[in-house]
Amino acid sequence: MQIRKASEEDIPAIIQLLKESLGESMIPKSENLWRWKHIHNPFGKSPVLLAEEDDKLIGVRAFLRWDFIHSGKTYKACRAVDTATHPDYQGKGIFKTLTTQLIQEILEQGIDFIYNTPNKQSTPGYLKMGWEKWGQLPLKLHFHLNSGKNAHQLDPPPWKDIEGLVSQIEEQLGDKDGTALKKGYLKWRYLDCPLFPYYYLSDFESYLLFYRIKEGKLGREFRICDFYKIRDLNPKEIESLKTQLSNAQNLSGARFTSFSGLSFAKQKEINLGPIPILKAGPLVTLRQVNPDLNPLEISWNWSLGDLELF
Repeated sequence: MQIRKASEEDIPAIIQLLKESLGESMIPKSENLWRWKHIHNPFGKSPVLLAEEDDKLIGVRAFLRWDFIHSGKTYKACRAVDTATHPDYQGKGIFKTLTTQLIQEILEQGIDFIYNTPNKQSTPGYLKMGWEKWGQLPLKLHFHLNSGKNAHQLDPPPWKDIEGLVSQIEEQLGDKDGTALKKGYLKWRYLDCPLFPYYYLSDFESYLLFYRIKEGKLGREFRICDFYKIRDLNPKEIESLKTQLSNAQNLSGARFTSFSGLSFAKQKEINLGPIPILKAGPLVTLRQVNPDLNPLEISWNWSLGDLELF
């Protein structure tokens, strides 16, 4: 078995392997999605390793680059995302071999830690390879009494209307704890994402809220992914946000609204009712890479926008 770095010319074969190994599942596999995640990511191209035997692609392992800010310092991270082993070669340790070698490569590139949100089936394997549980993210839920038909608009509102505010947010909040808001990050994350449409609420001057509508086991969900404000909102602005949010919730026909991540409790503008905050959001696991940094000791101020499965 040979292991080598992937190139853009390998993308069609990688997508074919992902389909053969994993099927389409909830997230369709496509070159467009791969390029969005691993080539056009504003934090940099993803490190990707391939396993081959007799010139046949039998394994792939990709880490998604991500930058975080904490106390004014930038930390380089990777998220463990796409991986697949050809069905004829499963159970031979290819996943572990690729993952272990890729960890060594990103250490040499100055990466500080790896994070991901594994499911119940994959969590034990990650723990055996040195990942540790940070825990489940807080989750705030608000159930609606008037849920019904989805009359929400299909197309997101024009991005050009918030370009000025997006530039302000990325400039003024770029050094705040959490995801590093590099220029172009918000467009990449919410406009260019090929998986599903994201919508926004804004007064175009002071606040910007991103959300999407998701069908799930509990019914239709109004999912708040990120909420940005360039300053504390005054009562008029808070009322504007409240009205916009209520109108969008009603049009969505959602059974409930969710707001997961570490930022809900730190803001006072969005009130989602009396249900206590639950420890029921995504499970986050971390893997130390930089020997001088223990990622469990730092709050990375995750939002759901950082951790949604994609």
